[in-house]
Amino acid sequence: MSPHAILVHYGYPGIFIALILEFLLIPFPAETILVFSGFMWHQGVFRIVPLLIIATLGSFTGSLIAYLIGSYVGRPVLLRYGRYVRLDEKKLIAAETAFRKYSIPIVGFGRFIAGVRVLIAYVAGMNKLNVPLYLVITIISAALWASMFILLGSTVSAYWHVGLRWIEANPVPSGLIALILIVAGSFYFRYRRDKKRNPATVTAKS
Repeated sequence: MSPHAILVHYGYPGIFIALILEFLLIPFPAETILVFSGFMWHQGVFRIVPLLIIATLGSFTGSLIAYLIGSYVGRPVLLRYGRYVRLDEKKLIAAETAFRKYSIPIVGFGRFIAGVRVLIAYVAGMNKLNVPLYLVITIISAALWASMFILLGSTVSAYWHVGLRWIEANPVPSGLIALILIVAGSFYFRYRRDKKRNPATVTAKS
């Protein structure tokens, strides 16, 4: 089910559950959910206060569950199920090393980095980070993170409608811009494909 379908069918509860699932090592587009919810808020589907509260609590709850799993079960669970989010032992060791040096900044700012957000919650539990301190940092960072992507979605919605009106009023320039983007995109993806097939040849050409 797509993020948009989740929001349409399940509303606020869908947002809450979706943001928890991300922390259970289930690949899930949390940022996309929030951007779409901001888009729908701008259209009048959601209200901003309950939306921010639900999003913050969903991410906070997921972080707390991951912390508890990391604290009581720890490394075996991460290494067994982490492959679904491209986590291996090398990445886990690197995360633990960084966490021991910069635990508080990582808990606070790591939430804004996809993948790191989930991993750090488990590592914090594995390293028995002070629970009250973890909860305070987590609720603040969750609120800031959710607000940022919800507002981004609202902004996209506003400019989306402006863009559509401009396209309708200027069909020829719009068509030329679209053509340029298509051509540029085709060259870019062809370059990426050739680079994967034969890195040495592409490097020599460039």
